[in-house]
Amino acid sequence: MTFYPVIPLVPLLIGAGILLVIRMVALYRILVRTGPGRYRRVVARWSGLTLAILFIVMAALRPGFDSDQASQSIEFSGAKTDQNVNVFFVVDRSVNSRVEDYGAGKSRMSGMRTDIGALIDEYSHARFGLISFAGKAGTDWPLSDDAWSLHSMVQGLSPYTLVTADAMYQTDAFAARDVLSSKVEEAGKLFPGSTTVVFYLGEGAPGSRVAPSSFDLPAGAIAGGAVLGYGTAAGGPIPLGWSAGNKVYAGDPGGGAPLNSAIDEGRLKEVASQLGVPYFHRESAKPISGAVPVIELKDQHNDAAMTLKLIDRWELYWVFALLAVLLVLIEIVATIREYRRNRMSWKDAW
Repeated sequence: MTFYPVIPLVPLLIGAGILLVIRMVALYRILVRTGPGRYRRVVARWSGLTLAILFIVMAALRPGFDSDQASQSIEFSGAKTDQNVNVFFVVDRSVNSRVEDYGAGKSRMSGMRTDIGALIDEYSHARFGLISFAGKAGTDWPLSDDAWSLHSMVQGLSPYTLVTADAMYQTDAFAARDVLSSKVEEAGKLFPGSTTVVFYLGEGAPGSRVAPSSFDLPAGAIAGGAVLGYGTAAGGPIPLGWSAGNKVYAGDPGGGAPLNSAIDEGRLKEVASQLGVPYFHRESAKPISGAVPVIELKDQHNDAAMTLKLIDRWELYWVFALLAVLLVLIEIVATIREYRRNRMSWKDAW
């Protein structure tokens, strides 16, 4: 059995240890207040919930079995290969991605969702990670080869909803720099010899008042990818929601004038230059194939073809996740029954 933790192993084990200490303290405090004859029930419920926590930790470790399949020859004459490849999506989820100037009244985010889904299909055997940003950045999907689940997650991807009135001005096109750098470095350590590809999807943070920064990834950290730009030069207003059946748009918090968000291709090309990848302006119904780079594996030779060993992995994290859900559901049912019983006792007392 092998393990591919969703986060670095040391923080994961430290967090698990802290949770176990908290549960032990909770058990002690509960037993002190428990009357005779009820110890067995209390310990059983405590054990169930504690076991659920341990199952979640096991799921986070991503246990599984790697099975070597038969080797096969892969031609490199212009064809893309996705064996031992890490694909990172860096996605702009700021209010700018709400603007509906992508195709016939579709939002920019809808174009990003479509393109991410197409890229996942292009790299069917790769590992994927998804980093989102606006004013700050965070990891929405840790590096994993579970493309099926990622497809479902991407279908629900949307711009951030809880934002300030000046969110457009606080968007930082380079906010994902540190998160991306750490994830790329971590991927290289977890998967030695792997190749990393980065796709940056955004509008260039138009109207941003954040001091400009840069992506300063180590030389050779990224083998390819692309910066994909969404929106038009004319731009459009930023939707906020609906009121009395009418769509409401964002206004300048300083003067109240409607805000207009247009693509900033200059900044997007700057990002592409810093990452060392090409820039493509995306349009509705335009296939993604033109933005998919040929990947040269780090151990590629000058031969016309090379032999790779494909690895089929049987993931077991879902088993532990399912067991944890069942135990939590049992605890919820027990809590509801206890609440109803106590409520009835309280009524009888009155």
